[in-house]
Amino acid sequence: MFEQLFGSKTRVKLIKVFLDNPEKKFFVRELTRLTDSLINSIRRELDNLVNLKIIQAEEAVDNSENEKPLKKGLNVKKFYSLNTKNLFLQDLTNLFNKGKILLEKKLVEKIKRLGDIHYMAFGGLFVDKDKDETDVVIIGDFDIVKAKESFRKFEKELGKEIRYTLLTLAEYNLRKDIADNFLESIMDNDGHIVIINNLAKKKIDSQYTEIIS
Repeated sequence: MFEQLFGSKTRVKLIKVFLDNPEKKFFVRELTRLTDSLINSIRRELDNLVNLKIIQAEEAVDNSENEKPLKKGLNVKKFYSLNTKNLFLQDLTNLFNKGKILLEKKLVEKIKRLGDIHYMAFGGLFVDKDKDETDVVIIGDFDIVKAKESFRKFEKELGKEIRYTLLTLAEYNLRKDIADNFLESIMDNDGHIVIINNLAKKKIDSQYTEIIS
């Protein structure tokens, strides 16, 4: 989506990395690994972003020699960080956040088509809580193999690894009956954004079925 707007997939990936880590400094090879891109493409796009003042470059220093810059030349090491004073920073942040929302909606619609979804909630990186146990919780009777494939594609588009919890209704009921600590911690997390919740209704329907059978 954004590569059409910015003209380069590598540039989009780099901007995402810097926006997600506003206070961190990166070396070129680290950015190559994080974006899964060729080093020449990374160097070219870093130069473009520096010229646009979206990021800033600093020469690495040798702490063993009173913080003197490493030797000059083609091999001088630099690290790059987000320019928090850039005039377009807030606009870029808003744009990429909206893009993430569109991807989330796309994922929700894909999962809904995989079967009978009784519960779906987003937490973790979607609500800026890295300490959460999981990023997405899905409970229901659905094709788990296809759900995992949907998440792999979503991770590629988002540029991040997603921690997801996929449970069938039977697995959910079993964990609930034994008071599973992990299940309780994610279901009782008030910070999660609940998209679908038909668990209470499903429990009533199940009990009613047992009575009349």
